[in-house]
Amino acid sequence: MVQPVNIEINPTAALPLVMTINELCTNAVKYGALKTSEGRIEISAKIDEDEGRLRLRWKEKGGPPVETPTRRSFGMQLIEKSFMSQLSGNALVSFNPMGVVCEFDIPLAAIQMNMSV
Repeated sequence: MVQPVNIEINPTAALPLVMTINELCTNAVKYGALKTSEGRIEISAKIDEDEGRLRLRWKEKGGPPVETPTRRSFGMQLIEKSFMSQLSGNALVSFNPMGVVCEFDIPLAAIQMNMSV
């Protein structure tokens, strides 16, 4: 059984995270898995406490066949550069024929609430 991941996210990190998920949802509806009734999205998250990282994975399946785009859209550029830069993280977007897969690697220190008083 998969254990839930519970993280209290700081307000500064919330906007880039939400904008990233919004962009992925928008693309999935327009072009990807959510364009068909059979399409699904699996979202998983794992905390690597040893390395102090959040690993988030977005995986589309059941949608139309995916082709690697000839150019990156403005939204994908935001995800790969701007949003991940704000979070000091990395994003790897793969355009697999079965569906888009996005893997995010973000330092916990960049997103967690500072609990010190």
